Amino acid sequence: MPPSPLPRPAAGSDAERLDFIVETCGIGVWLNPMPLGALSWNKHVKAHFHLAPEAEVDMALFYERLHPDDRAVVERALEASLTSRAMLDLIYRTRGPGSALKWIRAVGRPTFDAEGRPVQFDGITLDVTREMQSQAELRSFADTAPAMLWVTEPDGRCSFLSQGWYDFTGQDASHALGFGWLEAVHPDDRAAARQAFLEANAGFRAFQLEHRLRRADGRWHWVIDAGQPRFDEAGTFLGFVGSVTDIHERRLAEQRLRDSEERYRGFVANSTEGIWRIEFDPPVDTRLPPAEQVSLIYRQGRFAECNDAFARMYGFSAAAELEGQSLSLMLPQQQAGARAYLEALIAQGYRASEVEFEQRDRGGRTLHFANSLTGVLENGWLVRAWGTQRDITDRKRAEQALLEADRRKDDFLATLAHELRNPLAPIRNAVELQRRLPPGHPALPRQRDLIDRQVSHLTRLVDDLLDVSRITRDKLELRRVPVAVADLVRDAVDSCRADLDAGRHALALDLPAQPLTVQGDPVRLVQILGNLLGNAARYSPPGTPVRLAVRAEAPEVVVFTVTDQGEGIAQDDLPRLFDLFFQARRGSDRPHGGLGIGLSLVQRLVQLHGGTVRASSAGPGRGSEFEVRLPNPAAAADVPAEAAMRLPAPQPAGPAARVLVVDDNRDAADTLAAWLDVMGCETATAYDGQEGLEKVAAMKPDAVVLDLGMPRLDGWQACERIRQLPGGGEMLLVAVSGWGQERDRQRTARAGFDAHLVKPIAPDALLELVYRHRRR
Repeated sequence: MPPSPLPRPAAGSDAERLDFIVETCGIGVWLNPMPLGALSWNKHVKAHFHLAPEAEVDMALFYERLHPDDRAVVERALEASLTSRAMLDLIYRTRGPGSALKWIRAVGRPTFDAEGRPVQFDGITLDVTREMQSQAELRSFADTAPAMLWVTEPDGRCSFLSQGWYDFTGQDASHALGFGWLEAVHPDDRAAARQAFLEANAGFRAFQLEHRLRRADGRWHWVIDAGQPRFDEAGTFLGFVGSVTDIHERRLAEQRLRDSEERYRGFVANSTEGIWRIEFDPPVDTRLPPAEQVSLIYRQGRFAECNDAFARMYGFSAAAELEGQSLSLMLPQQQAGARAYLEALIAQGYRASEVEFEQRDRGGRTLHFANSLTGVLENGWLVRAWGTQRDITDRKRAEQALLEADRRKDDFLATLAHELRNPLAPIRNAVELQRRLPPGHPALPRQRDLIDRQVSHLTRLVDDLLDVSRITRDKLELRRVPVAVADLVRDAVDSCRADLDAGRHALALDLPAQPLTVQGDPVRLVQILGNLLGNAARYSPPGTPVRLAVRAEAPEVVVFTVTDQGEGIAQDDLPRLFDLFFQARRGSDRPHGGLGIGLSLVQRLVQLHGGTVRASSAGPGRGSEFEVRLPNPAAAADVPAEAAMRLPAPQPAGPAARVLVVDDNRDAADTLAAWLDVMGCETATAYDGQEGLEKVAAMKPDAVVLDLGMPRLDGWQACERIRQLPGGGEMLLVAVSGWGQERDRQRTARAGFDAHLVKPIAPDALLELVYRHRRR
């Protein structure tokens, strides 16, 4: 039913009209004389206190009907109003039978007499239960909302904060309202937050800002503080309503994402591996046959991202130059194997790891890469692909070089076995022949010469190997002196005379009329020229000439040129001719072309002398030419004796030299002693260090030849004990060993030896040491 219409006020006095308003609006009126005892209330006030209209009211009943939690508040408010003469404006609760509650707003003011005594306390009451319930519901909503809600007044002061704020910050209302909320903002953010809010408040505009807020536990959390201006129906600005939302976890996640992105960017930028991303626009349907997918990959794939390392692999200076380029840049369609690579990739579901492939760069060089790729598929469509790529060109070349070195090593070992067996065969034959020929047979001298030549050849092979080892380890020392070029040529020719004579090679010498000198080690310089002449003789057809020419080029350089008409050298072999163990291709009649160390040794010895060596040839079968250029200091007036070949000193007059040979190799000891006997020495032998020590004491020799590696007592121990014997300090002690490096010589010198000879020793050299010792 529709509500009944309100009765209209009757015409009458102002008092009557006021009564009408009070009656129809439910306004409670209280007119209380002082002191407060019996109270004068209208029926509405009594209704607000759950009383009947006819009820008698006093202060006791007033306090009885107040809610217990509000009694003290109301009492203090009444006292304050009476003391300060200020208006009372208070909201409190009343409680009736059955715990019924009402919210009442009371507004009143005391009046005073001439002496200032309160005589009356009058006012009105209104039932505001509905409004307070609405506010309670609103506050409950605000307090349970996930965000912290707030309200400000037009002057910017905060007048409301939901419970979430107090729980989050630990502040209470007395500290947070007004501008106290700023105290909970991080000191570094406080000024900016205040300024942003005041500017928004002054301009009546919405705002949103991020700052750190202190939690009740003292930690700082990032929050978003956002507000909207509010206006009444007339457009008057009433302040702001807003919220504060905790975004700390989101902020941390964003920071982690940024950090990850920065690390990723740093990794991509600084990685030595190529890193790239290809986008396919439009995506490729992976349900199509592989051949069609390959065509679409080439047509629709474009580089969207890469790093500088990847760009440099293809000759570009920066990654930006590749962005937008076709996939054909990395896998040219016309390149053999490119389509096969992509088809294999499709078969593996666009996943590949460490796939090796080769291609040529823009300059035509062959490059080798190892590629890993991951395709991103969405609902059966290839939308992008990520990958890494490593340039393994150096590794591949190193592997090829190792394979080549291994092949050359095998060739070298096979050649070494051949080269060692070659002289051993005639030596064995000559020994067997001597065993069957009677003494004095005319063939014996020729057999002895043959053995001597072959042993010299074996010694030269071993010496070359040792020299290469010393040079490689930087252990070879040169004894530099001014050397006459004519003497070098003579000694080099003598060193290879056997090879020249065996091949019936006529040697043509072209020497300058003016004497020349070079600064260097005479033994090594003879070795250089001897190796070149020997090669010319061995690799030239029998009866063809060999030419050695010497000329001065300006005053600083002497040039030696060895020319032959032999097998020649292929152009492809020339750049590697001086590599260690390299053997140029030979004809079928010369399957073994030496050890592959002679020319390498020549080059390194020439370089040690500050010179250069060069080879040239018109091709196979057309001969070769080797040119050595050495520094030429000012010509020396006299060539020192060190440059001359030494011969054994003549045997001095007087008693024969007494020599004891100690070696656990009986054949070596006996043959050396027999040769010394022939040369006029008085000799004896011993076959271990202990026996040698006993014979020294009995024989008192002038010289003792001691092998170093012997049983019972080695050479070093024997040397030490001999020096302790009477007269042992004056004896010549000669160490004999297969080890002849500088450190080996230093060790024997420290042990007390006078000299160190390397096996196979030259008997002439030993005899010269013995005679020189006797002369001293």
